[in-house]
Amino acid sequence: MSNKKKSFWPYGITMAILAVVVMGAGTIMIALKHPVQMDEAYLQKKYQNVDHNINEIKKSQQLFSQQYKIVLKNKNFHIGQNKLHIDITDRYSSKHVDNMSVSVKITRPDSDAFDIKLKATDNKDNAYIVPKFKIEKLGRWIVLVRATNGKVEGYLKKEIDVLGNS
Repeated sequence: MSNKKKSFWPYGITMAILAVVVMGAGTIMIALKHPVQMDEAYLQKKYQNVDHNINEIKKSQQLFSQQYKIVLKNKNFHIGQNKLHIDITDRYSSKHVDNMSVSVKITRPDSDAFDIKLKATDNKDNAYIVPKFKIEKLGRWIVLVRATNGKVEGYLKKEIDVLGNS
């Protein structure tokens, strides 16, 4: 009788390779079910525009911040109809600034499925008013504001909580 020792290394290596292939396939399946959401922090149509022009965007933001101040007057939103009040003032005189082009996007931090894109209008009462919009989901929301005055653009990103019915 011969007692030959059998080596299990070939089986172990084969199982390790199969495990890596299965985990890779699982990762791909999960990635396909949960696609990446595009970040629109600067309210640009394509993220490539932000990528290519980030230095100009930052410079414009800095010039805007030296001249103007953007403040959201809303502390939170409620389920249902909401209005958003945006105050844009001159940094030195604290007076309301007219004739700004103001774009607003209200979004969830985890998905773009609930995005609300709006334009604010100047009501001449020291605020830009966003028309009524409806929110149907509780939790954290992000308000992105893009204000343009000529060639200078300013941006604001603020998180706001949505509470139950008011």
